[in-house]
Amino acid sequence: MERFDLVIVGAGWHGLTMAKTYLEAHPKSALLVVDYADSVGGTWASERLYPGLKTNNLVGSYELSDFPLSPVKYGIETGQHIPGRVVHAYLRDVCAAYSLDSRLRLRTKVEAAALLESGDWELSLTTLPAPDASGSAPAAEHGKLITSHLVLATGLTSEPFVPNLPGRESFGGPVFHAKEFAARSDELARCRSVVVIGGNKSSWDVCYSAASRPGTTAHMVMRRSGGGPSWVWPARMAGFIPSISAISSTRLFTFLDPNPYGGTARAVRALANRTWLGRKVSGMFWGYLDRKVSGVNRYGAEPETEGLRPWSSTFWMGNSLGIHNYESSWFDLAREGRIKPHAAEVERLSEGAVHLSDGSVIEADAVVCCTGWKVGPNIKFSPADLAGRLGFPGSPGAEESRALEAETRAEVLRAAPVLRTPPIRNLPSVLGEEKLEQATEASSLSASTAAAAAAVSSSAPYRLYRFVIPTDPALIRAKNLAVIGAHITLHTAIVAQAQALWITAFFDGEIPRLEGAGGSEPDFAAIRREAFYHTEYQRVRRPKGTGGTGDRCPDLVFDSIPYVDMLLADLGLRCQRKASWYREVTEPYRLPDFKGLVQEWLSKAR
Repeated sequence: MERFDLVIVGAGWHGLTMAKTYLEAHPKSALLVVDYADSVGGTWASERLYPGLKTNNLVGSYELSDFPLSPVKYGIETGQHIPGRVVHAYLRDVCAAYSLDSRLRLRTKVEAAALLESGDWELSLTTLPAPDASGSAPAAEHGKLITSHLVLATGLTSEPFVPNLPGRESFGGPVFHAKEFAARSDELARCRSVVVIGGNKSSWDVCYSAASRPGTTAHMVMRRSGGGPSWVWPARMAGFIPSISAISSTRLFTFLDPNPYGGTARAVRALANRTWLGRKVSGMFWGYLDRKVSGVNRYGAEPETEGLRPWSSTFWMGNSLGIHNYESSWFDLAREGRIKPHAAEVERLSEGAVHLSDGSVIEADAVVCCTGWKVGPNIKFSPADLAGRLGFPGSPGAEESRALEAETRAEVLRAAPVLRTPPIRNLPSVLGEEKLEQATEASSLSASTAAAAAAVSSSAPYRLYRFVIPTDPALIRAKNLAVIGAHITLHTAIVAQAQALWITAFFDGEIPRLEGAGGSEPDFAAIRREAFYHTEYQRVRRPKGTGGTGDRCPDLVFDSIPYVDMLLADLGLRCQRKASWYREVTEPYRLPDFKGLVQEWLSKAR
């Protein structure tokens, strides 16, 4: 049976970053990266690319610190959003540059992971060989291997969640999840009326692609119980706030976020978020963002765009946000009536029609579900008692866990008074009867869909220490399992590098707090409590009712850099990486600030 030092499940951004980092620290290790896709990249795999797909990131903000993405090499310009084809090509070059190609096993799915008494993992794999010359696919191959360490890098966009839509069989047209958008774009091009379910960034992309074709109308259907339309930020804005990416990585503005991560300027954050004056200043900042983005997008100028006004403040905004990275104005399509917003539940489908809960019926040729993803790795773990120890969504709960959840949530609200008042959602009157309502975790697309959604989105989120490892004492002692990328952030590259290095240090026994002192055991109760505190903060800070994902996983925006601070502090590395205090406070953090991070840690650890 094959044996490896480390197996990484997932060949997307996080999996490749993990492989590059671990190999830099352990160049002679036996490492394998497996992925069920046909190519590397995860979201950016070649088979998932569709025309017009771009990152929310500008050139220079979506690359490895030690391997810059050259605009000249890839035929793009500084200052533009990176096309999906370029991201895929860049990740292929990463594999070549760091000798990962020979360590990749694609079209391979990990079906099960069994924890052995030795502390090793036995993985059961299914591999689908590539089709032969005749186009027929050979039979699947099954096998097993042993690994000392296992990292799950499957991310949050692997397995789509498709709602239950009564009448789907009689609809007559294509009904599919946005994950299939690339594969079915030709089919969609023949449609003249497309219903897009959801108000997140992927739904904006699908609406734009459909409505850009002459004679085609896209209907964006957003359930009233959901988060509504995303905040769509201009790629650049005039004034002292150039972009959401820049301000959310600038310490001055992170002080105005009530997050509990990291020790940098903790007193300043407390002043800004716990005092009357600080909260006034903070409120003025978030109000300014609301008005700035609303003004640039001209939400109130016409009824057609008023219906796209977000339902809650930027303060509650998570990574459901989007960037206006389109070739032409998305909002012009709405003004022309080629994109039409609706605030209603999808009740059922019938032949060529979509029936909404407000009584309206939309004649449609296709339905695209931009309805999110199933949470948690689709791997069967054993032995049987392991499921309750992993800290994954849907893991069996206990009364002790519920008590700790309540205690830590109360601590969060004491530490961040601004979170004590739930967000207020304001649905524009053009979408029907105007409502002011508090955000709740309400029903899904329909009564039947609600049950399905509850099954895939447990009320318990990922409960991981530092968002990367289970809190179970036996698993911490074994140092054999970690998760990378089980979060959403605008600063993917920065966070991924910090997580990958932290996990490498954890496997090497180089996280002091997890090693105890003087031969004693670590304080496992404190470790678990801190993990609960951080996840409860996310649940309060990023509620589902405002489009947040805190009920399932960390949703990091202005708290991305403080979170990285926390990881680097655990490693004994510098958190304040700018040349002066002034630049530290006023300049955005960028990837070059973290260049050579692995070597910096190696020189300290060894």
